[in-house]
Amino acid sequence: MTGKEKKRVQYKRLIVDIKDDLKSIGKITDDIIGMTQVLESEKGIVRGSDLMACAGYLHHYYTGIESIFERISRVFDGGLTSGGDYHRELLRSMTIEIPDVRPSIISRDLAEELDEYRRFRHMFRHSYGSELRWRKMEPLAKGIDSLTKVLVERMSEFMQFVDKLSNSI
Repeated sequence: MTGKEKKRVQYKRLIVDIKDDLKSIGKITDDIIGMTQVLESEKGIVRGSDLMACAGYLHHYYTGIESIFERISRVFDGGLTSGGDYHRELLRSMTIEIPDVRPSIISRDLAEELDEYRRFRHMFRHSYGSELRWRKMEPLAKGIDSLTKVLVERMSEFMQFVDKLSNSI
């Protein structure tokens, strides 16, 4: 296999992997929407088990998005070096156009929204559940549907770019 053929396969594989990740993110989005509807219908204090379940979904949601960004970074940016700021830098790098390599993947506005989910995931990973509050999670859970639609739209645009690039090789 020539270098060009390997690059073409790498691009086609990236598209397949992004679609697979988006499918998982869509399922998690549906689960969060369903859980939010149930929690809104129940009056009173949100049970700890429901908080943990919703927090877990929010954690997995952002992890799925970050997986897409890591794949893109490996294929187009040569990957990022690991470090204390890795997750924030990965998100920021997706807002940057690399001339003659790739367009920006997401807008700065979308990155700001996603950063809220990244920070929540960080808190969830480093807390013991007692710090979970529905009033802090509720805006994330309620905003997930519109956020996912914008994300899917941007990923579709990017996959079209990658497909055209792979077909031009």
